[in-house]
Amino acid sequence: MEAPNKIEAQVAATLSPLTVQATADTRINMSVPHLLSAASLSRRVGELETKHANEELGEFWRDIFASACGAVFAATASLESYANELFIDHATVFPELREEVMVKLWELFEQKPILEKFEFALLIKNGEPFERGISPYQDVGAIIRLRNGLIHFKPEWFSAREEHAKLSSHLKHRATLSPFFPSSEPLFPQGWTSHATVAWVVKSVLKFFLDFERRANVGPRMGTFKDQFDAL
Repeated sequence: MEAPNKIEAQVAATLSPLTVQATADTRINMSVPHLLSAASLSRRVGELETKHANEELGEFWRDIFASACGAVFAATASLESYANELFIDHATVFPELREEVMVKLWELFEQKPILEKFEFALLIKNGEPFERGISPYQDVGAIIRLRNGLIHFKPEWFSAREEHAKLSSHLKHRATLSPFFPSSEPLFPQGWTSHATVAWVVKSVLKFFLDFERRANVGPRMGTFKDQFDAL
């Protein structure tokens, strides 16, 4: 097998804590970089809110919207990447199962929803199941719904809102209305774009990872980097 090329080697060196080394080959995991990106975008939203505090809604909001959406997308990508990394590392994460059994199971579960992948992993590890009715499971479910609502966005008239109203209701008591909108603004599709909301997204995903690692009794993967998310 050929060694990584020069560019791959440079990337691996930059993300050295996030790489997996096997003989002469190198693999980069993306769950941590994605969540760190979400944290960086969260800080950007906070900086913009502070800079434009007490101003009327203006062109700066485009940057806020882009950064807030980017944080949601990156945080959800982190969830997906983490789940995939678990099953790609099945020989060490799931030594309970034979190689051929794990490969077949992954064929069946690879296209499942994100939360189902984590629940499946807990089942294999004989770990304590998630408590679906409380945080962080409920919060991560809301974040995934927000991401899906943005990615597959369908316009609705404010006077005849249906799906937008459902998502706004789902975000209630989780998301915080942007200070640049009036209190009458629904949370979805744009009212949610506050620093408080984006910080909640990152914290909730991190909390979910830590909860999963505890329940599954697996070595800390995301937990190793938890101190890097203190400032959001």
